[in-house]
Amino acid sequence: MKITVVIPTVTGRETDLARCLKAYETRSEHDVYTVTFKDLGTCAEGWNNGAQFAKGDYLHFSADDLEPHAGWDVAAVEAVEAGFLPAPRIINPAGRLDSCGLHGVEMEDWAPVPMSVIPFMPMRLWEQVGPVPPIHYYSDNYVSWRAAKAGWSTVVRRGFAFTHHWAQPGRGAGMTYEQRMAHDRRVFLDAVSAQPT
Repeated sequence: MKITVVIPTVTGRETDLARCLKAYETRSEHDVYTVTFKDLGTCAEGWNNGAQFAKGDYLHFSADDLEPHAGWDVAAVEAVEAGFLPAPRIINPAGRLDSCGLHGVEMEDWAPVPMSVIPFMPMRLWEQVGPVPPIHYYSDNYVSWRAAKAGWSTVVRRGFAFTHHWAQPGRGAGMTYEQRMAHDRRVFLDAVSAQPT
């Protein structure tokens, strides 16, 4: 089985990207094909562009400052094969919990949650999910929401685990962090409200 991993990156994160790529190369049990795009406007633009070059059985949207742990792909594939999208367990570099389905909360394996901050899906689902509006934050919310509308709910997979290094270059994608969060939240909520129930 092959997994396409899409990793947007920006100038100033070269060390982060190298660490990310090395971890995917050495800690994956499945065949992984990585696609990277540099200096696009937003994370979602990178994901959308990468999806056009995807091949294989699964599509995984990542980020250059994420470091997958060993077995990440096994837990993710198990979830998809059971009919769910996996939500990851994420720690910071000091080892403290960032999220586990919910921010700052340790959730049990297979617990249902609203969304996944690191999307992983069967390749065929992308046709129903994408493309993602050209936003930076809330792109993961959008993917999870669209997947849920297509019948794919999200569950915690604790083995789908990552360290988030919180790289700072490009974090606001041309805006301050606060401006970008507010802007992208509006775009996401507008997209949700525009969809028929």
